[in-house]
Amino acid sequence: MRQEMRQGTVLLHLISGVGAKGPACFLIEVAGKRLMLDLGEGPPPGLFPKVDDIGPIDALVLSHSHRDHVGGLSLLPKLGNPPVYATDIVLRALPDGIAGRPLPVHGRGDVLGIAVETGRNGHAPGGIWLRFAIGDGLLYTGDFSAESMLYAYDPPPPASTALMDCSYGGYDAPISECWGKLAPFVERGPLLLPVPANGRGPEIALALLRHGRTDIFIDDAMQKALQLLGDGAGISLQEKVGDDIKRLAATVKPIDGARGVMLAGSADGTSGATARLFREWEKSGPAILLTGYVNPTTPADLLVKSGRAQFMRWNVHPRLSDTVALVQATQAKTVIPAFCDRSQLTALAAAFAPVRVTMDERIEF
Repeated sequence: MRQEMRQGTVLLHLISGVGAKGPACFLIEVAGKRLMLDLGEGPPPGLFPKVDDIGPIDALVLSHSHRDHVGGLSLLPKLGNPPVYATDIVLRALPDGIAGRPLPVHGRGDVLGIAVETGRNGHAPGGIWLRFAIGDGLLYTGDFSAESMLYAYDPPPPASTALMDCSYGGYDAPISECWGKLAPFVERGPLLLPVPANGRGPEIALALLRHGRTDIFIDDAMQKALQLLGDGAGISLQEKVGDDIKRLAATVKPIDGARGVMLAGSADGTSGATARLFREWEKSGPAILLTGYVNPTTPADLLVKSGRAQFMRWNVHPRLSDTVALVQATQAKTVIPAFCDRSQLTALAAAFAPVRVTMDERIEF
């Protein structure tokens, strides 16, 4: 993939994660350095970025610890085993043997001498957006949400080029409508909510608590996530939410039969407590409600197709109005919509006009 570059130019290679739902993986070539942004797997299990012909890179920079952004770390030997830059919260969750380099959750740092500014992404513990001092600024949002009641979001500074989370395309319903759709399922109960423990799960549990529910039951993964949020990952939380997390941790109980509202991972039923619960309740039992992307051919997908499970979205990515506001606030001149299908390009280009919007695999600036 090495190509001739004019002096002072920057090349951005969209290896995976743009034009179709797939693992996040992008490569920046600047000033003789090669920086990779995220190295994921999925969403469909076993789907990895194609990196065989990339060659050695100088650093891998991680936005957060969700599988579709870090699940491809087994590919690092093919990339020369570079150092991995991420926040301490994310680095602690990575496999042993990773050569980690810490980045601030909200502040300034550098990657191989390139200045970088970071801020909380409103999406996951330790998750950040990154603004590199490259050209007139290159912003990589990773996944982000400006609506979370749990995770803090810091608005990014101006940047001429924005590689931006557009997972929801033209969807624009607020998170308040999500609760309106969830509440009837909760009232009917019992209800199983398959969720990722280090993202949407604790936020939905917090919403349940704030709406007066105390019959909340969780698996071990969720229990560990709540402990982390009450301790080392507290910097990623909204102000004044810490007491609610402590109250939530004291309220929840282990899942023991079909009762109340149960939150368990994995979200797609391929592993963890839900793998067992899906088998146990495949034909009958509590209602099953999926609130995030449903991976094709997974147990969750099969349950939806059979009618045994239902789907409703709980916002953890930006709505269209959020992405439009970010484009305007950052004064971006070029936007690369990430994590959505190419069919969304025309509508997003119209929404972001007069900004240049592209999904070209190789972008020079």
